[in-house]
Amino acid sequence: MRKLPASVYTSILVTGIVVLFNSCSKEHGSKTESLPGISPTVNPIPYSTIVYLIKPTDKTWNVDYYNAAKSSMLELKDWYKQQLGGKTFILNPVIIDTLSGLHDATWYDSNNGDSLGYTGDAHAYYNIKYELKQILGAKYDTTNYRYFAFVESDFPEQTLPGSLGVEGETCLDGLTGSNANSWKGSSAHALGHAYGLFDCNPTDDQAMMSTGRWKYPNCIILPAEKDALNAIPFFKAP
Repeated sequence: MRKLPASVYTSILVTGIVVLFNSCSKEHGSKTESLPGISPTVNPIPYSTIVYLIKPTDKTWNVDYYNAAKSSMLELKDWYKQQLGGKTFILNPVIIDTLSGLHDATWYDSNNGDSLGYTGDAHAYYNIKYELKQILGAKYDTTNYRYFAFVESDFPEQTLPGSLGVEGETCLDGLTGSNANSWKGSSAHALGHAYGLFDCNPTDDQAMMSTGRWKYPNCIILPAEKDALNAIPFFKAP
């Protein structure tokens, strides 16, 4: 049998290594591969809702989280439109902006002191608002915009009525799982708070602003809530 030159063996070996490397990269890269090219929102649409995916300093970008957050926001925009009979919230063209956080994942649900300007135990909500102000500075404008933040950090539901909705890693995991609708309902609920809606009292198992959110999309925005949303400039007919 004729021997092949050493250079041929070397070429075969290198080719095999490259093929194996590429195969492994495709198999294990779905969670942390680079996010799609994103042009950050520089001039947000007036009265729009600016949505962020925030990565803590000790986390890596998760493309599954990004895609799930984006598709969920687009679906919720349509759901609100159906509920309100034509009006809905406004998203910017990029849909989901990304921010590299300034802190590790445990910071977000920690009591970081009175300097953050809050009382009570809704640590993540106030910490995220504090960090957004740190990063955005004067561009954090709650007169002309509403905000929503998905953060790769584990914390319980705790959005308060105001100008910001927040969801953590439990929601992001849910949005990428087999029970995504429940977590879309949770996000719809947090969005409602960002537009000033309160939790229902007493509870209502059909209402989006109550336990009905877990039945999404088969939950409802109550008539008084519809009136409130239709009256603010953050809801418009497309």
